[in-house]
Amino acid sequence: MNSSMTHILAVHKPAKLEDIPDTPEGIILTFKWLEYLAEKVGVENVPDILEFYYMLGWIGEKALTKLLKYLKGIRIDEEVIDSSGKLNIADHVLSILIIERLNGKSISTDLLDKLEWELRKIRKGAEQLYGL
Repeated sequence: MNSSMTHILAVHKPAKLEDIPDTPEGIILTFKWLEYLAEKVGVENVPDILEFYYMLGWIGEKALTKLLKYLKGIRIDEEVIDSSGKLNIADHVLSILIIERLNGKSISTDLLDKLEWELRKIRKGAEQLYGL
């Protein structure tokens, strides 16, 4: 491990998700999440996304290590990968919701509806402002 990574690990605060639960539900949700990310950016780019989530404090070192191990078992047909190869806001929102679920928190339908509404407003604003 290089010195900057050692420094990052030394100052990293406790994460939202320190470890992946070893329950059937936790493992299935984890594989589905990794598959989703791989379909969006390609398997080879998922470690970059996971590192980003680590840097944000969403996942801890132990969770990151497990996710990278599980990722070795993921294979995606190249035709399935999203053409943009990048995650959008909705993808990151989905990731934090999955992280919260893996952490044992339930996600209410009211919260999901509110998030959907907010995402629509953001998209509409971006379309109007930037012509996207």
